[in-house]
Order: sequence, then structure tokens, then C-alpha cells
Amino acid sequence: MKEVKYCLEVWGTDYQKIKGTCLTAERLGYYGFYYGESLTDIDLDCWTVLASLIPLTETIKLGPVITYILPQYRSIPLLAKQCISFQDISNGRLEFRTGSGASLKYSYPWWNPYGIKYHGTLDRIRIFSEGIDLLSRYFGKPVTSNRFLISDSDNSENKGSLTNTVNFDGEFFKAYNAQMKLPKKDIPITIAAQNSKMIQIAARYAATWEISYIEPHEFEIKNQEFNGLLLVSEMKEMNNAQNYSRVPNITKSVELDVIIAETSKELEVKKKIFEIERGIDTFNAITQKALIGTPDTVRARIEEYKRSGVTQFLLAFLDPHDLDAIELFMDCVK
Repeated sequence: MKEVKYCLEVWGTDYQKIKGTCLTAERLGYYGFYYGESLTDIDLDCWTVLASLIPLTETIKLGPVITYILPQYRSIPLLAKQCISFQDISNGRLEFRTGSGASLKYSYPWWNPYGIKYHGTLDRIRIFSEGIDLLSRYFGKPVTSNRFLISDSDNSENKGSLTNTVNFDGEFFKAYNAQMKLPKKDIPITIAAQNSKMIQIAARYAATWEISYIEPHEFEIKNQEFNGLLLVSEMKEMNNAQNYSRVPNITKSVELDVIIAETSKELEVKKKIFEIERGIDTFNAITQKALIGTPDTVRARIEEYKRSGVTQFLLAFLDPHDLDAIELFMDCVK
């Protein structure tokens, strides 16, 4: 059975707390530490913070909670160069995490003040599909190079030329004989995908597919859909391949809010804080699909998710810097 990974979703502007949480997460054995990205005042600059954590850590994976592929917001070749540099400096510890973004109603207030156009769902998916294709080419791993298939001579290190030449003529992004240094180690891509169109994209490009705020029985249904689309993509590529072996090794991740406490009394206090901070409507909606309880309850719920096919958990604690809760969770699942 594939080893289950536990990762932290962190936000905030107190750098000392961010650093302390990352160091604690590594000590406790968390697989990944992922920091939020936004232009608003709830976060510092994501990639600056992540880069500062490289020399302070040794094993934990680092990456954004989600980094955005929006033409008005970020240059794709610049993002590719940042990622490749980060991957080389960190000795292969970057997890590149992305998606098409939340709903227009939710996200418009985040982007409009900065003059950045945030499109409706269908247009965002079109932009994302083209952007992730181009970014994968800069990373040296376009889908046309058989991402599901690997020759006996391949390994995690890039072989041959150290520089990649990219040509791309899309509606939203373009490249004309663009040169890009290849990463020394492959950059795994996580794609957050909830609807069918995004799940199809994730099945083509993602090393990790992630879905948010979903119950175990719902995940099982979505996982069947993902596996079906994955098989279609594999079959298309296998038809053009010779002397290759299949390596389907996609991580299945779920993003969940977490409220955990040693006792029922302490748990009720934390739930009340959550209700006050988020409002009763949000509280009711989130708590139906969150990990909430004492260690025994949380452990049992984790087992339900694992049986449904989950192999990674992205955990957003009520207080992302509550080190006691972060340790209590890891104690209960280990």
C-alpha cells in the first residue's frame, strides 16, 4: 500500500511563526509545508517565504498552497525559471501546486483591486489548460513525451541536453524558440481539480490530483472518475509508445479543515472560536466535511478517507500555527 502523506496548509504574516511551524512540521514528520499565495494582506509574498525556508530545512517538501496561472498576474516563463531555480537550490524539494482558482463570486474581491481580470469558470479553465501545457514544456515534461510511460534507462534525473527549447503558439500564451535551463530533478505538479474538465486536465499533467472539502464517499466517486480519465490518457499515449513500461503513480490528495483537541471540552471551545471567526453559515457548511474531534474520532475518519483512495492529506488547522494541535494530529495518525 502506498504510504500516506500528511501536509500542512499555512497562512499569515508573522514570519517567525511561519518559520517555527515549518521547522516543527519537519521534526514531526509531515511530508509537505505549503504556504498561501495572495496579493492581499493575509499573507507575505509566497515565494519569498518559501525560498527563505530552504536553508533552514532538510527533508520537508515546500510549495505554494496554490499558485495562479493568470496572464495579467504572472509571466509563465518567469514562473518556470523561479520553479527550476527553487528545485535546484532545494535539492528537489519543490512541490509545484496549482489550479484554476475558486469561484468568481469568491475570488473577484481578491483580484479586482489590483486591476487583474478574474474570468468566469470556463474561461479560467481554458487559460489554465494552455498555461499548464506551456509550463510543463518549460519544465521539460510536456504531455506529448509520454508522462505515464518511462523507458528502462530513465530515472529522476534529467538526461541529455541541459537546456530546453520551447515553441508555443496559444491564444493566451506564446513562446518562440524560448530557451530554459532544465531542472536537475523532475518538478512534480499538483493540480487542484473538482469539476470534470479540470479533473481531465489533472489526469493528463498531474503527479498529484487534489480535491477539496469532500467526504470519503464523495471522494470515492470522484476518484473513479479520475481513474477513468487517467486510463483514457494512458491508452492514447501507449498507442504511440514502444518498449516502455507503465508507471501509474498518481498521488490522490484531499484538502480538509482540522479542529482537533485532547478532550471534548477543549474541542467545544475550539469549535466556538471557529464559529465566531467564520460566521454560523460558514461554520455549518465547513464542519460537515472537516476533520473535527478528539484523536480517536479523527483517526477513524482518516481511515475512512484512506479506504476511499486518499493517499495524501492537506490539512488546514483552525490556527495554522497551533503547534500543539499539529503535534497531536501527527501523534494520532502515526
